[in-house]
Amino acid sequence: MPDRSGDAQPDHESGFSLWLWSLLGVFAAAVPCALLVVEKLGSTLSPVPLTLALLAALAGYVVAVRVVVRETFGQRTGRSRVLVWLAAGCLFLVSVAVLFAFRPPPPPLTRMRGARDVAVVGFAGRDEAHDGQVLTDVAADFARSMTGRIPTATAVRSYAGEISLPLLELQGNDQSRLERKTAAFADETNAEIVVGGLVDTDPAGQTTLRPAVYVRADQVPDSPELAGWYLDGPILMSRSWESARGRAQLSAELTRQTGTLAEFVDALDTWRNGSPVEAGQILESLLDPRQQNGRDGFVPLDLIRLFRGHTAEQQAFTETGHNRQTLLEKARANYLAIRKNSLVGWRARLSLQGNAYRRALGQARNCQPGTVHAAELAAISQALRALAKDPEFTKLGQLKATVNLAQVEQCRITAGLVKDDGTVDEALSAVRASPDIAGAAEIHALAESIAAVHAAHRGDLAMAVERIRDAIAQGQDLVERFVWHGLLASWSLARCDLGTGRMAQQDAIAQLAAAERTGRVDLTFRRQYEQALAAELHQAEEYCGKMR
Repeated sequence: MPDRSGDAQPDHESGFSLWLWSLLGVFAAAVPCALLVVEKLGSTLSPVPLTLALLAALAGYVVAVRVVVRETFGQRTGRSRVLVWLAAGCLFLVSVAVLFAFRPPPPPLTRMRGARDVAVVGFAGRDEAHDGQVLTDVAADFARSMTGRIPTATAVRSYAGEISLPLLELQGNDQSRLERKTAAFADETNAEIVVGGLVDTDPAGQTTLRPAVYVRADQVPDSPELAGWYLDGPILMSRSWESARGRAQLSAELTRQTGTLAEFVDALDTWRNGSPVEAGQILESLLDPRQQNGRDGFVPLDLIRLFRGHTAEQQAFTETGHNRQTLLEKARANYLAIRKNSLVGWRARLSLQGNAYRRALGQARNCQPGTVHAAELAAISQALRALAKDPEFTKLGQLKATVNLAQVEQCRITAGLVKDDGTVDEALSAVRASPDIAGAAEIHALAESIAAVHAAHRGDLAMAVERIRDAIAQGQDLVERFVWHGLLASWSLARCDLGTGRMAQQDAIAQLAAAERTGRVDLTFRRQYEQALAAELHQAEEYCGKMR
């Protein structure tokens, strides 16, 4: 009778191995699957508790595998034991991968519905001496206190316990990560203004808080380089964070200063909706020394001066002669009053060059030979080259400086001051190749409009039409779109494309009418341009009729 004992042994070992690996697989998956169930039920774990739980599970798993290897595979070769460890490790990694693959996404942040909402993202301590929960509580108290001190059209909400922004970047030169995360947060929550700050305690124990405010790029569509965080002056606490009275005192002081913040939000909303005159009046009132009470009032005075300058420049667009010059000089005075060593000062440097460019154009404002100031344009071009390459400037600021450089150089070419040396094409290529940055849409639109003018100057009207259409598709500003539709009409009529020319003129008039309704232009300005467009169309119809 054949001896089957040799065959029975392998069957026994095979069954034992199957049972063993099944047990190890269950053990490897137990904790990750348990965590997944917890999160599916709605208790999302933060990174720290989740990491600790996985490390604890890994420690227990390693002990179990070690026991199994010693007792079951102790007599096997070293290679067999290594293979067991590798297989066990793979089991655990697969189970953890399943956990992260099927983790529920974090709950969406509450989206605010108002037009002038304020989001408080909390305060960041510069060292570990500050209790994070205390800072969160202060932010929540501050948000509640603000609700009763601002217009009813504005909502205030604290997100300090729901979002963690790298606010410590406020004290450094590189704020790119903070800017990117804040822009995404503002888009998700629809916050008009984001408020945060830095907290510091000196060796003597005195605590200082520096509030900060974030301005969204879409609030200043014609000047997106103004977007970003702005840090205010320090507020000293007479008592420490551990004192409930001290925290209440700080919250009361922050709340007292929210009147300025509310008015600033109102000015931005008014400006965004196309009323620079009214926005400028609000900002002007905030600069009144009688309203300042000896300090900035939560919004830095330099920031108010910066925005006041830009509203004045917008007003100057439709003015001529002395009125235009007065508004441009007023804008320049606001820029010059800004401290040069502040973050606002960097943005003011770019604004000063834009202001100088507008003044250098003269009254004609069309860059035709004999109408511009050559020396001023050359100096502006040199300054913009430096700003476009300045590593301490923001990415959006560098991008705006680059497109402004192309604009100035194209003006110098049109005026016959310099030859086309490729600077315009090089600058525009750099803008097109730039990464997607929040607020860069208007800059890209301006770049396409400059490319259109550049092509028209070379005599390539087909390319000019294509580029100006790209600019129109990306731009949002009513006055800019009016100008661009007007250019599209002029170039189309020059090509005897009368249908496109008529349609573009109608679109230009529609943009101008909308700008008039918002106060950007007056009725006289609108009628003058309507007459000019009608004359241009009549002339094109006569010329093209003779050419047929």
